[in-house]
Formats: sequence, C-alpha cells, structure tokens
Amino acid sequence: MRKTIYIIIGVIIALLLCFGVSAITYTHSDDYTSDSFPEGVTINGLDCSGMTYEEAEKALSDYWNGQKMVVVGNLEETLAEYTDFGCTYDIAKNIANVKRNNLVKSALNHYLHIPYSVQMAMNVEKTSKEFRKEVKHSDFLTHGDPIITQDAYVDMDDPTYPIIPEVYGNKPDTDAYFDGIVKGIELGELRFLFDEKDYIDVPEVKSDDPQLLNYQRCCREYLTQKITYELGKETFTVSADDIQGMLKSVESGEADPEAVARYVKSLAADYNTVGSDVKFTSFTGKTFTVNGGTYGWAIDQDAETKQLVKDINTHKDISREPVFSVRGNGEYTKLVGDTYIDVDISQQHAWYFENKQKLWDADIVSGCVAAGHSTPTGVFQVLNKARNVTLKGGSKKKKTYYESFVSYWMAFLGGSYGLHDATWRSQFGGDIYKYAGSHGCVNIPPSRMPDLYNIVSVGTPVIVHY
Repeated sequence: MRKTIYIIIGVIIALLLCFGVSAITYTHSDDYTSDSFPEGVTINGLDCSGMTYEEAEKALSDYWNGQKMVVVGNLEETLAEYTDFGCTYDIAKNIANVKRNNLVKSALNHYLHIPYSVQMAMNVEKTSKEFRKEVKHSDFLTHGDPIITQDAYVDMDDPTYPIIPEVYGNKPDTDAYFDGIVKGIELGELRFLFDEKDYIDVPEVKSDDPQLLNYQRCCREYLTQKITYELGKETFTVSADDIQGMLKSVESGEADPEAVARYVKSLAADYNTVGSDVKFTSFTGKTFTVNGGTYGWAIDQDAETKQLVKDINTHKDISREPVFSVRGNGEYTKLVGDTYIDVDISQQHAWYFENKQKLWDADIVSGCVAAGHSTPTGVFQVLNKARNVTLKGGSKKKKTYYESFVSYWMAFLGGSYGLHDATWRSQFGGDIYKYAGSHGCVNIPPSRMPDLYNIVSVGTPVIVHY
C-alpha cells in the first residue's frame, strides 16, 4: 500500500515537473506572445477560438450583454428579468492576461490540443441610460403610495420647536439595487436574490435620540431670545434663523464673533444712510435725487458687533438702538424729515422748512463755477454756529489768500463750507455764481442771515442740490 502511494506521488511530481518545464518553454513560443487565442479556448462560456484579443473583447461584450439576469424574491418567485444589459465593459486587460493567468492550461492546449475554459470578471465601465431606467423602474419596486424614510427632526419653522417623528418608508433605494445588479453582471452571478429589507432605509435618528432631544432643548433656550432693534418706525426683531446663524452651534448657545460681524455688516448695508442716494421732494415742489454728504445715520460696525455678541450671550430679551458712529437729527429715518435747509444751486435760492412750514427763504450766491469752487452737493447738517468770525483760506504764494469777516457763520461740511452773510455783495441770485461766486460757501444777504441763524438748530439737515 505504502509503495503504491509513493509511486503515485512520484508520477505526480514527474508530471508537474514536465508540465512546469513545458509551461516555461511555452512562454517563449509565438503562440504565447501573439495577440490571439488558439483553438479550444472558451471564456465565460463563449468560444473564442482563433480570435484576436480585440475580436474577443467585442464578441464577449456582445455575448455578455445578451445574457439574462433573473431577479427572484425570498420565496423564489421571479420578480424581474433583464435581457439587454447595454453595458460597456473594461475587459481588455483581463483578456490579455488569460494566457498568463492560465499558463499550464495554455501549455497543455498548445502541446496536446486540450481545450480549456476560463472565467473572468466583466468589469462594467459604463451603463446605458435605457438599462438604468429599466432596472430602477422595475414594476416590483414601485409601490402604489411610496413613503420615503425620514429621520426625526426639530421643526425650526415652529417657534415651539417640536420634534417631528421619524418615518419608516417603503420606497426601496433604487440606486443601491441597480449597483447590486451591475455587480452581479460583472461577476457572472445572473441569478439575483432581492430581499426588500436590504434596500429600504430605516431612520437613523429617532424621536427619543438623546442628541436630538438636547438639540431641541437648546433651540428652545437659545433661539427664542428676542433682540429688537429700535430704528424709528422701522423697528424689527432679529429672526431665529439669524440668531442661529450667529451661534458657534445651537448646542453651545455661544455667539460666533465672525458670524456676528457678517450680520452687522448686512445690517449697516440696509440701514446706513450717510452718503446714500436720496430721492427727495422738497416742500418747494421740486423733485430730485441727491447723493453724497455727511448727514444721516451710520452704524459703528466694530462697536455694534461687540455689543451684539454680549447681547446674544446673555440669552435675555433686549431692545435697543444700534451703536451709531454718525447720528442724524432726531429719530432714525431713511428720509431727511420735515425740518431742513434747502439750497438749490440751479435756482440760487435757499429755504428753511420746519415741520413742513416755510419759515425763511432768500436768494444766495454759491461757489464760483469758473474758478472750480462749486459748492459740494449732498445731504449735510449744521455742524456748529458762531458769531463774528473771520474766514480765511487760499494761498499767499499763489495770491489767492483771503480773509473775510462775517457776523453769522453756520458750518455744514468741515470748517470750510457753511452758510454766512456776505456784506461785500450788493446782489444775490441769478448767474453770479457762475463767474463771481464764493470760494464754496453759501453767501446770504446780510439782511436775511440773522433770521436764519436765530431759528436754525445745530444738527438741522442741509440739502444742497441742483
């Protein structure tokens, strides 16, 4: 018995050595190195005898696309059949390696003409739209009233922040199903078992999830805060969405300074009025648009950001004005209001209205156009009032220096532009400003300036326009 075993082992070793030597010898043959298959080679059930690699690639692709994929359920019932895959395969490398990966079989085929069969993966490179549509819209996947699985969540649109329960759906994940079918095609597993529970999502977040409950608690604690900005008639309360956007996270309840700064920047863009275009209808009846100037309201963005961060972190209701760096006259408004000085350069006339009533008017002379000293246009305000002032300007070197004594002075732009009496003039109005105007100030008849000076307050808007 033992002798017989030794003989068998010896024969096997001899055959292996023989085939091994033959296989090594075969690798140097023209048959091995050629880009074609000999007779008797079957790949994935298709006879590829005599085919070049390129011919085999096309023939295998066509053959494989004509196979039948059968989908069965848990009770072995047939659910669907697909017969036209319409796939593009990436198999050139696999085909080129058939001889290398089956060296002994190839050598036996070469020397003894023994047919051989191999199986290889049919790597799918691309699927057709038609096949994808057919698979994903299979009748058995369609429910009469499909329900989509949903996680439980906090309803952010409800100020009480209730938890909306999870939903267990019945709609299969058709993408995952299609991927499974393609995998089966690649591996040649053409009988596909469909177990519905493997393709229907279950909620990952349920109503009793501790993290969800904590999120709800934080929403109720931090997002119900009322921060109200008092902006005259445009008073408004910061929305819960905006408060959430200014937090590092809802769970922390802590303000994020960078996010707060972005919010304040948008606030300033909406509510700053200094230098912005003003569409205006004067009580004289004239309608015009004026831009520029220094009058109005401007939010101090750095100071407001710091204050809003503090407000948010208190989690208490707060009502206040923004922190302004520039303030207009009286209560905040995007409009100029009902009290202002109207300086019309084109008419060379000025008016003062108080609470819509005209209390004063006079002809004027504005900045000299010819000399390039036109009076700046825009919406300004009376910065200060002074009596018996000597106005100085120009350059001694260029011989433009001047000193002019005025009894009444009301500045509206820096210390260089203002309204004042001009005793050196005998005429006002008309076209004087075009060739013999002022250095930029608004010259007013000496007989009319005292009345204006006595009734106008510091902070009164001054509108200069054409």
